[in-house]
Amino acid sequence: MARYIQKLALLGRERWIGWEIDGIGTEVPGLVLAEDLPDDVLRAHGVMDFSPMPFESFLGLGAALAAGGTLLEEDIEFRLDALQVGMDRGRTRGVTIIPRQVLALMLGEAIEHPRVQARFREWESVGAVQVLRGDDCYLRITGRLA
Repeated sequence: MARYIQKLALLGRERWIGWEIDGIGTEVPGLVLAEDLPDDVLRAHGVMDFSPMPFESFLGLGAALAAGGTLLEEDIEFRLDALQVGMDRGRTRGVTIIPRQVLALMLGEAIEHPRVQARFREWESVGAVQVLRGDDCYLRITGRLA
C-alpha cells in the first residue's frame, strides 16, 4: 500500500484528497507520492485521511488524469507496466479477455501509439497474450505476463 495525494479543482476551489493504492509505490503522473510527506504538510493541504483505492480502480484513473492532454513517453511506459500488473492479477482470478474499452480507460488515445503496440507484440511473442484488436476482446490473456 502506498499513499498519494491528488489536487482537484471543484467549483473554482482547489482541494487535496488522499489515496492508499495497493500495488503501487512509485511516482504516478497526476498524483503526489505522500509516503515521505510529514503530517503537518498533509494537514496544511487539508488531507486528514487516505481512502483506499483498489488497484483495478487505479487503472481506470489513468484516462481521467490524461483527459485533454497528450501522454508523455514516461506516462505510456508507466501505464503499460500498471496494465501488465493488473492483467496478471486478473489472470489469477480467471479473467482472460481485455476489451478495447478497458484499454481505452487506461491508455486513452495512446492505445494505437507505436510503443503500446510494440509492448502488446512483446507480450504476444512470449505467449502471454493474443492481440485480437476487437472491441469485445482486444487482448486475450493466454499465459503469465510477469
